[in-house]
Amino acid sequence: MATKESHSDLASELFDAGYNCAETMVLALARADARTPEGIQRVATALGGGIARAGLTCGCVTGAAVAAGLRLGRTSPDDRESKERAYRTTADIVRRFVAAFGTTECRKLTGLDFNSENPQELLDRVHSEVCTRLVRFTAEAAAQEIEAAESGRE
Repeated sequence: MATKESHSDLASELFDAGYNCAETMVLALARADARTPEGIQRVATALGGGIARAGLTCGCVTGAAVAAGLRLGRTSPDDRESKERAYRTTADIVRRFVAAFGTTECRKLTGLDFNSENPQELLDRVHSEVCTRLVRFTAEAAAQEIEAAESGRE
């Protein structure tokens, strides 16, 4: 089992390599699941920038929700226990994110409108000073919540 540091370190590496925040969460958190196929980040690609650059829910949060679903979610409609476990875990991730940052809204967190022209130096600064901190925090918090749920400690 990976440590919380390795989750946040891996997430930072993936984010700095060019994956968006949502893809980063899916890769960093779902990678521990042996059933996860290569290319799983594709399910999260359109979630970056607060869902397709709309500035809505931060991709760290939506990506962590996808990863929680991959790790904890149900495989049949009648599996209510797994569905509830995935919902509870994701709600705990969201609660921790809001407690730390005050909102899940990408445009408020970054101060950017991703559908407008932004100078590259501003994008680079937000990436390093804002988003990397969000990525590291969310990877650590989500890994803790998912692992607790998997081990029955939720």
